[in-house]
Amino acid sequence: MVSMTVVCGVVFGGGSAAASPSWWPPQLPPLPPEVSRFFEPPVTMDKKLTKSFAVLQKSMRKSLPGKVGLAIVPIGSDRAVTMGNLKSGRAWSTLKVPVSLAAQRKNGYRVAAMEDKAIIFSDNDAAGELWGSLGGGQASVAAVTNVLREGHDSRTRVSSEVDDPPSYPGYTPWALSDQARFGAHLPCMPGTEDLIRLMSHVAANQQWGIAKMSRSRGVVTAVKGGWGPATSTSPGYLVRQLGIITTNRGQVAVAMAAMPRSGSFGDGTRMLNKVGGWLERNLAGLPAGRC
Repeated sequence: MVSMTVVCGVVFGGGSAAASPSWWPPQLPPLPPEVSRFFEPPVTMDKKLTKSFAVLQKSMRKSLPGKVGLAIVPIGSDRAVTMGNLKSGRAWSTLKVPVSLAAQRKNGYRVAAMEDKAIIFSDNDAAGELWGSLGGGQASVAAVTNVLREGHDSRTRVSSEVDDPPSYPGYTPWALSDQARFGAHLPCMPGTEDLIRLMSHVAANQQWGIAKMSRSRGVVTAVKGGWGPATSTSPGYLVRQLGIITTNRGQVAVAMAAMPRSGSFGDGTRMLNKVGGWLERNLAGLPAGRC
């Protein structure tokens, strides 16, 4: 009975402290580092990507200083992985994607030519006509907002001429996480096939970022770029891109933006080329999904 009490006290931690019995094994030395690593919990892919992106950002500080940000969402998902020190900014011409879809939904083939110009060439006049075809003012705001909400962007508020002071739709603040979430649902929304096809054939003025990815590995990209002054008081450019990457594992939506310290459009696109190259090198680790 006495021996049984001792054993129970050791196993379950009950009773008062007592010296270990003579048969108790001595404390083992710590495992060598190369062995202990095998017992560490695995690092999640999100953390690996975030750590790798931080290295990229650090490498850009001298050659391309400024702010840069990226959000990634697998198709069909709402879960965004965000990286970098730029989280949001004016939508500029990336807003032409939901504007085009809203106009297409209301007007059908009658706006096809304007949609082509707005997406492929980023033509502002064509985008203005698409906006006007929705009724203008609050009617256009409501139509575009409905498209954003359908794409699971629950927060973005569309700027317009009805604001005080009046604003351009392109001034709309669009967080990268919300934009990537919208992109992740775009292929799953009805009637978006033609829109994504146009995004897959953009003109030279948008051939940067993930648009430069090599198709030799079976990768297909669809993009819409946007650029303009970062703020009303600064002439420096904000450059951004909404995109969808299709691989043999599935699809992933990305939203990226750059605000170069130099303020130049060229430096902004070069920064996004760096991000696009990083995405291409990390394709195997990107979270992918399907509708």
